[in-house]
Amino acid sequence: MMRDLYNALPLPDDRPITAVCVVEELSGCPPNYTTVSKTHDQDIDADLYKDGFFRRVTRYLCHSKTEGYMGYVVEHVVIVNDRDSRPAGYTIVEQTIDTSQKAFKKKQLCYKQVPRNMATQTITDIIILSRSKVAPEGFSLVGEMNGLCICIKPGPAPTPQYNKPGQTSSALPYSVNPNGRGSIGGGVGGGGGGGGLYPGLGPARPAPAPPGGSIMGPSPGPPLPPRNPPAYASPTHPSHSTSTLYGPGHSALFGVPFVLNKKYVKSTDSSSDTLPPVVKKSKQQIEDEYYYSFTLEQDIVQRPTTT
Repeated sequence: MMRDLYNALPLPDDRPITAVCVVEELSGCPPNYTTVSKTHDQDIDADLYKDGFFRRVTRYLCHSKTEGYMGYVVEHVVIVNDRDSRPAGYTIVEQTIDTSQKAFKKKQLCYKQVPRNMATQTITDIIILSRSKVAPEGFSLVGEMNGLCICIKPGPAPTPQYNKPGQTSSALPYSVNPNGRGSIGGGVGGGGGGGGLYPGLGPARPAPAPPGGSIMGPSPGPPLPPRNPPAYASPTHPSHSTSTLYGPGHSALFGVPFVLNKKYVKSTDSSSDTLPPVVKKSKQQIEDEYYYSFTLEQDIVQRPTTT
């Protein structure tokens, strides 16, 4: 029944999954998350936890396509044994998001979250099988927990969106180039000219530059004396001497020797000009060395607030 309904959907949601979590109760599913509460093949309870001796313990897988870190997507999901080490670049689902209990025993659910522009693939759906041990068409088998098989639906890598050369994101109906025609000012003379903000107003061409003797008055007098030199002028030039916070003729760089560091000066000693070797690292090596899972931050953000 569930499989027939799933196959009959006309428009599947192919957006990539951005976050994964586990809850103890179905009512504890966070907002904007989808709970995998029923198996795909038999439409029975998709509890991933083996019950205890004295009470029933449940674990349900949840995923979201809008929550999680902005710009990140879930690239892959794996299941490892409890005593195995965490795969490089993966985050372990250690606790339930609603009750902060240990998520699983004897097994660990891990997922890999990467930036959208670095993802080699995406995951668009997660289903659980109770009877079949073979993933349906279009799905990949991840592993088994509590006798149930978890399958993921791989999707293509996201296509980065780039602006074409020459395109601008400005929505203004006029040009903001102060030197071009059709700008807000309309040119040197302030005319609107060729279709600016106020077309048809002002002269059709920019006014010529005024000659040496302007109609506004006589020719200017002798040039003004130069301004005081800036505070960063070199203290070695007497003509740049000025009174500053650091004393007469001193600047902020006074007393700083402008010489190259000795370790960068080439000398006859071959041992002094030996630079440390540059180790080329692959993308995976860099990610493994500087990877940070943000597990604590995710738990804090996704933890429901108590009132």
